[in-house]
Amino acid sequence: MECKYCSQPCRRSGRQKNGVQRYYCKGCLRYQQETYRYRACHGTMNGYIRSLSCESVGIRGIARVLRVATGTISTRIRIIAEKIGRPVVTDVRPTFEVDELWTYIGRKENEYWVAYALDRRTRQVVDFVIGKRTKRTLKELIDRLLLLNPKAIRTDRLTLYQRIIPKHLYRSGSYCINHIERKNLSIRTHLKRLSRRTICFSRSIGMLQNCLKLYFWSCNSPMA
Repeated sequence: MECKYCSQPCRRSGRQKNGVQRYYCKGCLRYQQETYRYRACHGTMNGYIRSLSCESVGIRGIARVLRVATGTISTRIRIIAEKIGRPVVTDVRPTFEVDELWTYIGRKENEYWVAYALDRRTRQVVDFVIGKRTKRTLKELIDRLLLLNPKAIRTDRLTLYQRIIPKHLYRSGSYCINHIERKNLSIRTHLKRLSRRTICFSRSIGMLQNCLKLYFWSCNSPMA
């Protein structure tokens, strides 16, 4: 048998508990099987997990559809998200829209907010933070946006923004954030953990952050 990782010849090395022949590669020092029955080993599994998580399917629902363990789904989401970085903003002096989404972690009394920024021209999410609705949380996002030399930052009339955004960049009003307000509706429709009146919720900030990275920068096109 040829090694699946380094294409070197493998030798037999006993059998698994279920009787399947096991092989050992001297080149990469890995054990492997010629065929796998467990569905999580299929190369297309990550693509299915990515797509289903962005179509209002929770972790347990994905596990039922793909017939794999819920722990495997959580681990795969984390691994996929670790490889995703923030998009590169190529526009010179872009205009951003900033808004927040309410959610909770673990129980409804434990409120958190997802603050994120949208490029007004491309409709692409460029950055986000998760935390309490405080000046510290919003400032973390705004400081990163200021490094991109924006032309303007548009927000709602939340007074916290007036204290952290320079006056010559600050814009607020009823129609300043109409694009990101529409994006809020799409997010709540596509991510089950952020839908209203649902029993699906995030148990940790890390999992919520990973799912948002998949949705913002992997599953959707910039104009979605």
